[in-house]
This record gives sequence, C-alpha cells and structure tokens, in this order.
Amino acid sequence: MISETWQKIVIPIAAVLISWIAHTLLFLLLRWAARKTPWPFDDELVCYSKWPLFVLFPIIAVLVALANISVDPNTFVTVQRIFIVLLIAGIGYLACNMVRLAALTLIRANKVESENNLHARIAHTQVQVFKRLCYGFIAVICAACIVFTFPAAWQIGASLLASAGVMGIIIGIAAKPILENSLSSLIIAVTRPILLDDEVIIDGEYGRVEAIHSMYVVVRTWDARRLIIPLSRIFTSTFENWSRRSPWKIGTIFIYLDPSVPVDALRTIYMDKVLPSSGGLWDGKVANCAVTDVTSDGFLQIRFLASAQDPSKAFDLRCHVREKVVEAVQQRWPWALIRHRLEISTSMPKHVLNDGDRLDPLMNQPVRPRPLSDQASLETIRQTSEKVLFDGLARGNLDDAGHHDGGQYDGGHHQNVGAEHS
Repeated sequence: MISETWQKIVIPIAAVLISWIAHTLLFLLLRWAARKTPWPFDDELVCYSKWPLFVLFPIIAVLVALANISVDPNTFVTVQRIFIVLLIAGIGYLACNMVRLAALTLIRANKVESENNLHARIAHTQVQVFKRLCYGFIAVICAACIVFTFPAAWQIGASLLASAGVMGIIIGIAAKPILENSLSSLIIAVTRPILLDDEVIIDGEYGRVEAIHSMYVVVRTWDARRLIIPLSRIFTSTFENWSRRSPWKIGTIFIYLDPSVPVDALRTIYMDKVLPSSGGLWDGKVANCAVTDVTSDGFLQIRFLASAQDPSKAFDLRCHVREKVVEAVQQRWPWALIRHRLEISTSMPKHVLNDGDRLDPLMNQPVRPRPLSDQASLETIRQTSEKVLFDGLARGNLDDAGHHDGGQYDGGHHQNVGAEHS
C-alpha cells in the first residue's frame, strides 16, 4: 500500500523535475548556438519558445508518468483530462508566440522611419490585422478543443446542430457588431483604405492612425488625444486620408489685402525671401502667389501655395508663410492691411439707437430727428436766413457810424460812455 502511494506521488513529481532540468539544459544549448549566428531570428525563436515549452515539458512528463503507474480509473480519467486541458492551453500559448515572432520579423523587415514609407505602412497594417485574426482563430480552436474533451459537450453539440437554424439566427443577431468589425478589419488589411501612421481627418479632427485593432481604430490627434473609431464606421462614413498614396501635400494660405498693395512686389518677396527662410519646410516643388478673388468689400483675396513633404510640415509651412507675409506687408505697405474699428460705449446699456438716430454727447441719450411735417419748409429756412443776414449787415453799418460820431449809438452802454466823455 505504501509502495503504491509512493508511486502515485513521487513519480509525477520526479517527472516534473526531470522535465524542467531537461528544459533548462536544452535552452542553454540552444541559446549558445543562436549567439554564434549573425541572424537575430534564431535568438528570438529561442526567447519566444522558452516559456511556452517551460509549461509544456512538465505537462507532457506528467501525462507519460500517469500512463505508467497504477491509478484508480476514475481518478486517472479526471487527472488526465485536467492535464490535457493544460496541454491544449500550452499549445495555444506556443502558437500565439510563434505568430508574434513572425509578425515581429515582418515588421522589422519594413521600417517606417524612412521618408517614402508607404509600402512599410501597408506591411505594418496587414501584419497587425492578420496577427490579431490569428490570435482569435487560435483562441477559438483551443476553446473548442477544451470543451470537446468533456463527453457532455458532444451531446450539447448534437442538440445544437439539430436546431442550427434557430440558433444560427439568434447567434447572428447577437454577434452582428462583432462580426461586422472583424470582417471590417480583414477588409482593411486587403483594401487598405487606412494604414498605420496615416494622417486623417475624421469628424473634423486631424490626427494619425496609431493602431488598428480587431474592433476599432485608434487615432492620435495633434494635441495628444485619442479618438476611438469603430471599424464599421470606416466603411459607412466619409473621412479624409492625407497620406493615402503619398504624404506629399500642397499648403494653401489666403490673405486679404487692400487693392493698393503692389502684388508683383509682394510675389517677389514671397518667392525670394519668405520661402527660402522656411528652414527646410518647403520642398521646392510648388510655389505660387496669385490674386484669386475680390471680395464684396473690395479687398483682394491673395492665395499663396507652397508644397511640403508631409502634412505636418505643410501645416508648419503655412504658419511660417502667414507670419512672414503679414510682417512684410506691415513693414512696407501698412496701409494695405485691412482695419475694422468698432467703438462700443458701455455707459448707455438702456438706450438703443435706431436707424437715423444720433447720440447726444452731453446727455448721453439718443437724439431722434423730427418727422418732415414738423420741420420748417425750405422757403421758411431761406427767408429766416436772409433776415438774419440783413439785420447783421445793418447793425454793422450802424456800429461804424457810431464810432465816427464819438460813440453816440450802440445802445445805452455806448451812449453813457459818450456822455461821460462830454
């Protein structure tokens, strides 16, 4: 009895220890051999397979030990089933690591750091999508294998097949969003409407495609925010892709100036001074300055074009052109800049000026003109003006006569003064 108990405990433990020792010695040898080669693939193969095999070696050793010792049949079946489940999980772990290694090798072979990185971004996108699809496929296969190790699962599967029509409809309705996004990720990998590191505008937000997952796309905006876009929206809504075929872009700048500005001189400054001082932002391919429109206010709409290697540089180039052109106009033709002045008085919030009103500067209140019926007619105004002019001339003549006569006129004041002198 003691001998049987010793076999049931010691033999599996010894098998686990021996398997770990063998695993350690094997990987020491493999690591030494991998370091002798100039390729990094074998080093990574040893690294990615080390821990999955560290789990698989003792599981296989225990299954072999259980087959060579006398164990109760019910206990043997239960323990064997547990270790078979662990074995399936370990194989799935190893398969996922091999997929990860293959994806890493392909990504390393296609670097996106180069300027013309379209093919590299295509490869990165496809590798990322297929890697996640492989993960999902491995998980489904492993889960199915684990479930069907139990006899009851076969009976459940047979009943499901008998009612496949109803269950298919129910599962299809429940899993519709997941299936849509999963198929969308596969379509993205094949048709490539967006790629990793693409510069896009979605819902008015500018950003770069940071990651493409099996269910959604992550877009990093210019201010470091993250937009999470479901994959199904990529095919059901419109968006802009600024680097679909090439990242090269033409920047457009509109500036409004007075018609008196000398356009030819401004064009010369733009071509000879503004663009060469951009610090490498302008790639030298496209440059133009032209009057494209005249606004309803009489101002010129001047369009400046400049090309750059990618949208980010094009944005910086537009800012540079806008600043330098406005600075040049300020220094040479300041009158050409558009000026709007609006004075707002905060001391009269309760008064509202209507059309035709004017503000009394003393009373700080609106003065409204009288209707035409209340005003004097033009004839009355003319007669009044003639009368005032005649009285003024007559009084001026009398004043001159009074001065000649010693001041006998000009009212009582001058008369009193003449009397005092006499």
